[in-house]
Amino acid sequence: MRKAGIALSAFALALTLGACGDNGGSGDSSSNNSGGDSSGGGSVAAASLADLAKSIGEQTSETSTAHMKISADAAGQQLTGEGDLRMSADNAAMSMDMTTPEGTMSMVLLDNIFYIKLPQELEPGKSWLKIDANDKSNPMAQALGGMTEQMSKNADPRATLEQFEKAGEITDTKEEELDGKQTTHYTITVDVEKLAANQEDPTMKSAMDQAIQSGLKDFPVDVWIDEDDLPVRFTMDMPTPNPASGKTESVKMQIDYTDWGKPVDITAPAADEIAEFPGS
Repeated sequence: MRKAGIALSAFALALTLGACGDNGGSGDSSSNNSGGDSSGGGSVAAASLADLAKSIGEQTSETSTAHMKISADAAGQQLTGEGDLRMSADNAAMSMDMTTPEGTMSMVLLDNIFYIKLPQELEPGKSWLKIDANDKSNPMAQALGGMTEQMSKNADPRATLEQFEKAGEITDTKEEELDGKQTTHYTITVDVEKLAANQEDPTMKSAMDQAIQSGLKDFPVDVWIDEDDLPVRFTMDMPTPNPASGKTESVKMQIDYTDWGKPVDITAPAADEIAEFPGS
């Protein structure tokens, strides 16, 4: 399960786009719109993370579904994935198939419960695990459950940007064409010490503290927003906890959004396909 833990951490990062701040809304933020060309065919560039989060939130609340493609380098492991997302303030849902060095892993988040299908069967005919944050009977389930709780709360680009407000600033904006769309490209720098200071989740705070001790001061986040104020791409390179090893791993992530507003079908695996959690 060690490598699966790294993959899970990478997957969580992709879906939350760095869900590692406080759970509150907008805080005070200073930003620098430096040198970028915000003229052209796109909408007027946001001057702060608060403004950017607000504009994205207004659009994604109306077009709350999207298709995602993910690529990542998680602690030296190359991961790719594709799936669907339905955003909600209190009950997000998503499904994803990821290709890892160990094989294909399928994942579903539904009704605040996370399901993962490993490349190998855990029991005959059963290859799915059910991870419930409220399950107190298994230490690993609780560790992973905490991560999925963050996923459920923060599977929303707006929420991610809100969580970075107290720790990050926009350092550049420019107009770029991406996949045939006119977009505004925002470069954001996140201060790790500020992020740790505002961190309430113990696991994520520990990861941030370890990153600080290793000399990391900040990490980059880039977001491309189209003319409808909808995300087209996010990229980031940040430290992420591996719940299996207890260590902090570097994760480089890119997530591309398409098909905003199109219907998605997200369902949980059948009960008879779910194995008993290891160690329970």
